[in-house]
Amino acid sequence: MIQIRRATLKDEARVITLIKLFPEGEIVIDWNDAKRAFREIVQDETKGCILVAEQDGVVEGCLNLSFPHAVRCGGRYSCIEEFMVGENLRGKGIGGKLLENAIKETTARGCYELQVNRPSMLGYPVYIRYGFVDHGKHLNLRLPRQAG
Repeated sequence: MIQIRRATLKDEARVITLIKLFPEGEIVIDWNDAKRAFREIVQDETKGCILVAEQDGVVEGCLNLSFPHAVRCGGRYSCIEEFMVGENLRGKGIGGKLLENAIKETTARGCYELQVNRPSMLGYPVYIRYGFVDHGKHLNLRLPRQAG
């Protein structure tokens, strides 16, 4: 049985392993920065929310939400930043359960909308099945990291 819950610090290694399943090429990930970001999100819900799908004590999927603010939205909206299900369990409804819980979380926080930027070809049909509408292009500009 699949259980959807908020990630804890104990889930870090497995969530990072799942995120490493993303297709490579578009960005270079510093995995130490990724681990630090995971901890920040788990420990401070104002930075986001990471949901995990657990089966028999093993995290098999994850979904990371962020909660930016925008004038056009009259405040907070939500964005799915990462969404991944382990290869051996795809097509078994785990992604749908994660997405349903993300929609509930976003709604409970009073968000104007839930966005997905540049969905993968694998995830795209799942989003469409849950009512997401394709609004076209997404642009971004990679910035140099500032020493902190």
